[in-house]
Amino acid sequence: MSESFEFRPEIRLEKVSFYYPETEQLVFNDLSIELPKGVTTLVGQNGTGKSTLLLLAAGVLLPAEGTVYLQEIDTRNLLEEQERQLYVSFVYQNMEFETEETIGDLLEYVHENGFHEAKDPGLVSNLVDVCELNKVLGKKTQEVSKGELQRIIVAFSMLYGSRIIMMDEPIFALEEYQKHRIMDFLVDYSRTQDISLYYSVHELDISEKYSDYLLMFHKNGRLELGQTKQIFTKENIAEAYEVPYIMLKRKEVIYRETLQDLSSKGSTDQSK
Repeated sequence: MSESFEFRPEIRLEKVSFYYPETEQLVFNDLSIELPKGVTTLVGQNGTGKSTLLLLAAGVLLPAEGTVYLQEIDTRNLLEEQERQLYVSFVYQNMEFETEETIGDLLEYVHENGFHEAKDPGLVSNLVDVCELNKVLGKKTQEVSKGELQRIIVAFSMLYGSRIIMMDEPIFALEEYQKHRIMDFLVDYSRTQDISLYYSVHELDISEKYSDYLLMFHKNGRLELGQTKQIFTKENIAEAYEVPYIMLKRKEVIYRETLQDLSSKGSTDQSK
C-alpha cells in the first residue's frame, strides 16, 4: 500500500435521509459524508447500513431527503441502468440469474460492449485465469456452483469498464486462497485503471489488507472514516462490533470454516 494519501472525494452524500418503505425506520438521518477516491472498505455489524450506503452511493437507491453526488452527478439524474453502469458496476450480495448464452460468450460480450476508454485485449483471458473460469466457459450461469458464479460476477464487474466498482460481500463463498488472489487483482486493477473500489466483506483481515480507507459503522449510527492503518485498531473494531477482538476473530474462523464446508458440498453436488 502507498504511504502517501491525498483525500479526493469521489462520492458525496449531503443531508441524506433514507428508510425502507416497508419498515419506515430511518437507516440514515441527515447524513453528510464524502467517500474518497481509491480503495475503501466498509466495516461494521450486520444491520448498521453498509449495504444501504453502497446502494445509495451507486444510485441504485435514492434518498428520501438530501442528495447523493456520484462524481458530481446527482444520482436522481442516473435512473437508467445502462447510464448508471457507466459510473458504477455494482456486485450485489447473493446474485443469481439465468442466461441462454455460455459464460465464455458473455465475458467477451460484456468486455466488447463495456465502457473502457481503451480495451485491454488480454483482460478477459487474465480474468479467466485469476477467477479460475476455464472449466465453466462452456456452461450457463444456472449450471455453475455459487462460488463459481461469484467469480464470474466479479469478472463481469471489471469487464464493464465502469469508473467505480462497488461490491457487497462479493467473495463470501470462495476458498481462502481464491479470496486473496481475486482481491490482489481487484486492487491492482483499480490502481492501474485509476478507478475507485468500495466493498464490504465479513473477513476483517481482507478489509485491513486490501484498502486505503476504512469506513466503520457503529451500532449507534456513528460513521468513522479514515486511512485504514489509522482506523483499523483492535479497540475500534471491538467498539464497533461490541465484541472483544479475540472473540470476534474466533467467530470469523468458525464462519469461514462453515462457508468452506458449504462450498465443498456445493462443488460435490455440482459434479454429480
